[in-house]
Amino acid sequence: MRIDISNDDFSKLISESLEEVVKRRVVRQGKVVKKTICPDGLKSSGGRCVKMKATEKIKRAKSAKKSARKRRSKQAAIARKIERSKRKLKR
Repeated sequence: MRIDISNDDFSKLISESLEEVVKRRVVRQGKVVKKTICPDGLKSSGGRCVKMKATEKIKRAKSAKKSARKRRSKQAAIARKIERSKRKLKR
């Protein structure tokens, strides 16, 4: 049995599967760890990218808005600390 797939379909299929799982090196508690990065709408589960359920997407969106609000309120203090540390480096 033979399945005919055009080059375009095959390359599209390969590129989609390759862009799903991207491993990046990140620093966690002073150690370098490989982390699976997934595109929007997918989450890392067992080293693979799986589709998120609608309820999880909604919950994540709500929490992202909350954290953005908190971050905005703390941004002035963060900027002051960064500026102070830059001044200390120049000495």
